Amino acid sequence: MLPLSAICLLLSAAQVRGIAPAQDATYDYIVVGGGAAGLVVGDRLSEAGHSVLLVERGPVSSGRWIPDAATAQMPFDNWRPEWLRGTNLTRFDVPGLAQYFWSSQANITCVDQPENPAACVLGGSTAVNSALWWRPPAKDFDDNGYPEGWNSVDMRDAIERAFTRMPATDRPSPDGTLYSPEGYNLVSAALAKAGWTNVTANQTPDEKNRTFSYANYHYRFGYRNGPMDTYLQTASARSNFALWTDTDVRRVVRDGGRVTGIEIEGTGRVVNVTSGTGRVVLSAGYFGTPKILLRSGIGPEDQLKVVAGSPTDGATFIKQAQWLPLPVGKNLKDHQVTDFQISHPSVKNYDWSNSIWANPVKSDLDQYLQNRSGMLAGPPNNHGPTRTNADFEKVAWETLEGSLFSDGTPRQIQWTTRIQNPGPPNNLLTLTSFVGRGSSTVGSLAINSNMTMSYADIPYFQTEDDRKAAVISGERMIAALKVNPEITFVKPAPDQTVADYVNSVPTNVVSRRGLHLMGTARMGTNNNNEAVVDSDAKVYGTENLFVVDASILPGMVTANPTGAIFSVAEKAVERILKLSSRG
Repeated sequence: MLPLSAICLLLSAAQVRGIAPAQDATYDYIVVGGGAAGLVVGDRLSEAGHSVLLVERGPVSSGRWIPDAATAQMPFDNWRPEWLRGTNLTRFDVPGLAQYFWSSQANITCVDQPENPAACVLGGSTAVNSALWWRPPAKDFDDNGYPEGWNSVDMRDAIERAFTRMPATDRPSPDGTLYSPEGYNLVSAALAKAGWTNVTANQTPDEKNRTFSYANYHYRFGYRNGPMDTYLQTASARSNFALWTDTDVRRVVRDGGRVTGIEIEGTGRVVNVTSGTGRVVLSAGYFGTPKILLRSGIGPEDQLKVVAGSPTDGATFIKQAQWLPLPVGKNLKDHQVTDFQISHPSVKNYDWSNSIWANPVKSDLDQYLQNRSGMLAGPPNNHGPTRTNADFEKVAWETLEGSLFSDGTPRQIQWTTRIQNPGPPNNLLTLTSFVGRGSSTVGSLAINSNMTMSYADIPYFQTEDDRKAAVISGERMIAALKVNPEITFVKPAPDQTVADYVNSVPTNVVSRRGLHLMGTARMGTNNNNEAVVDSDAKVYGTENLFVVDASILPGMVTANPTGAIFSVAEKAVERILKLSSRG
């Protein structure tokens, strides 16, 4: 049986379904975006006694936030398979259904971001990702271009708050069993024999060189825990907190540097902040936040001219005299990915994407429905550090020293592994190399006249140093795994060098993306107009407009970024609350 606190949540039907308040209602804070950062911000601001409206453009995802979910009509037909009917769960709650996101993205992804499957639902990326939950290492803050007040010493309390609210586990199934451990056993044994060190990653977050670990998640009770079961749960219990879903924000309304409210897409309705002291916090993500900023007259001049000339926004766009020229959409970063593949007889394939929805293995299904444990209580083994089995049981890291590269900058590598769906070929593991912190490649976003966002430049392998990092990491991993003579290397092929293989993989969004994008409203000093927000996360040139989400991270992080995003949100809201009443 699940504990009552795990299944009884506190939103009213009116809050969940986004019922509008009185026309003249105002708020001390309006937070735009109900993803990882926005839910942290909304909770902490309301906890401090401020009236808060959190606006999410997408629908409710978790069934545990839908009143009478066991019998209620779901928002969409693809919200849960038939075998979840009668429970208070949707596809977003069951860890084993995460892979199905790639098979059925309808009604989930943001239609104005066609090049990336970003999640436009309550919870944002935390509603669909693998829930990997890593404490950021110190160098993610000390070596990544953060301004004063944001180094690792400054971040300790914020990180601790995030990981106390959402404890990590390396045993996602509540029975404590690791299911289908063949991949972990295979790769970890080879790495250990080759001299790599087994660590407990979240206890030793700074040990990221030739180390490997069980993966850590924010799953709990056999389902996706995350910010909806922690930050949103406590916020929703307060009378000073309101949540609207299915509500898209067009732009902030401002007079010069003073923001007075937000305008709702499609209705023209304006919701105001408290006169004189109210603030708006944009937490709409690496694509959504830049779009709102650009439509609010904040960004590069050439991009603002696109908005000014668009059929949707041109007639009501803010006057050019009030444009704020900031590098919105620049500094786009992502993990740069290369997939390698090996085969071994011990690897057992499991179909997570095709059969899991309509015809899961009956014994696994029964175990999950009866006890919330087993294979379905962990993330799918083919989605996702190193992720070598149904529980993503292993992640590995290596630091490539700066002397290897012409720019002298070290590169941080993270390896993840996934077992492939049934073949042919069978018995196949994909090991993915992520080039992370230290990457010199950046891209940028652009807004189109129809108000969709797209890449102006993709942030993948634009420099020879970053490509060299992928080659070196591949060579070192292959050398480590060769200690096991039964491992067969599939990609690269036996007669192919690692360099030839890396160069043969197309440098495009589909082949190279890590879906860990960030940096498009960068935090920093603004001496050369290189930053969008200052060290208080306040947009330059404004009095009361803030950005708190992945877009303010100035540099690429080491591992999966969810832990860094939550920690940054905790720190940013702390600083916002310390500002004077007029910001």
